[in-house]
Amino acid sequence: MTQNGKMSSYGLYLQTVRVEKGISIEQVAEESRIRAEILRSIEAEDHAKLPDDVFVKGFLRIFAQVIGADPEEALRRFDVRRKPVPAAEIHSNRGKEKSPRLWLTVLWVAAMMIGLVGGTLVVYQMVYHKGQAAAPHEVTVKTQEDSPPISPAKESSSAETPAETAETMMEATPPQTKAVEKPAAYALEIVCHEDTWLKIIADDARATEHQMKPGDKITLNAETMFNLLIGNAGGISVQLNGQPVPVPGSSGQVVNLQLP
Repeated sequence: MTQNGKMSSYGLYLQTVRVEKGISIEQVAEESRIRAEILRSIEAEDHAKLPDDVFVKGFLRIFAQVIGADPEEALRRFDVRRKPVPAAEIHSNRGKEKSPRLWLTVLWVAAMMIGLVGGTLVVYQMVYHKGQAAAPHEVTVKTQEDSPPISPAKESSSAETPAETAETMMEATPPQTKAVEKPAAYALEIVCHEDTWLKIIADDARATEHQMKPGDKITLNAETMFNLLIGNAGGISVQLNGQPVPVPGSSGQVVNLQLP
């Protein structure tokens, strides 16, 4: 890692402070209520094993407070590391080299299409005029007297055919059945008893933030999992599929809870 990389590495910053003070990962996990695997992934900056950035920022703040590091410095380094590099700057020179050749190709293809369309119109005009000149100009007028009489039996048959056909089609068409929606695998219910804030991820959806007051209730569904960051562990009660779920921690404590 380069010198600039070290200066912007939030994981190395937290690891250095923790090691200098002789604090183990297990001690941080016990005091912060954050799993040791997540703490190791933060120090390694392994984002494939970390949740959404909203949750990671909350973990960084708690991590820094437990080991006595500067939370704002950890968050600043995290923002620098996660800031994307503009793709326009990377490919600007390459795009400038290819633009003239691209325009030449477009003009060449357009010229070919114009020539092909023009040639097709010329051939069509030639064939059309040749056919008009060769065709005889004869018009045959057929009067009502020349038409054969229609018998009553045929009239009756032709009048009954549409109704019979419609009835046959209705009988042949099978009844349509409505698709039955499959219920979600997990139903989450959160009831608030004390003022608190929540950040919730359901499956792969984006995190949602909630400011809750006593008496507020949230109901959500998911197919695989829920991830909760709770600002006041003692301020809510949680049920999953109708069964109560214990929330670790006490009033005023920030905890992370993953269900199931």
